[in-house]
Amino acid sequence: MKKQLLTAAGICSLITFLLLVILINVASVNTAYANENEWVLISDKVVNFEEETDTVEPLAFVSERKFSKIKVKCIQGTVNIKSMNVTMTDGATKKLSTLGTLTKGMSTRVYKLPGSEKAKFDFLELEYKSWGSLALNAAGVVKKAKIEVWGLKR
Repeated sequence: MKKQLLTAAGICSLITFLLLVILINVASVNTAYANENEWVLISDKVVNFEEETDTVEPLAFVSERKFSKIKVKCIQGTVNIKSMNVTMTDGATKKLSTLGTLTKGMSTRVYKLPGSEKAKFDFLELEYKSWGSLALNAAGVVKKAKIEVWGLKR
């Protein structure tokens, strides 16, 4: 009887191990194919309450990546985007039409980037203003807007 319990425990641990191996293989196959159409965070910014123009450059670890499309997403607060101009490393530029005001969770439409296939994203000039004021921010009523710029890999 004692031998059967050890054998049953051994079989259970073997089955658990095999399920773990299968799970790891399935997860690695899914992530290998998911990278093709993956959106990557290019940069993020906190928008002040006054109107300002910022140059958004890629974060250090994504600066060498090539993107075919970009979008801007608001992750906190409310921001009014007045204009956007994108510049590529080959010198190509494009003025992007804006939807105006974005609130938390909203994003702009997807914009196709100009330039050749070898061109990389250089920078994005944004003219914008966060809704609210420093007094409302101090009272906890309104927070400064935070935006993220996302790129779709070529």
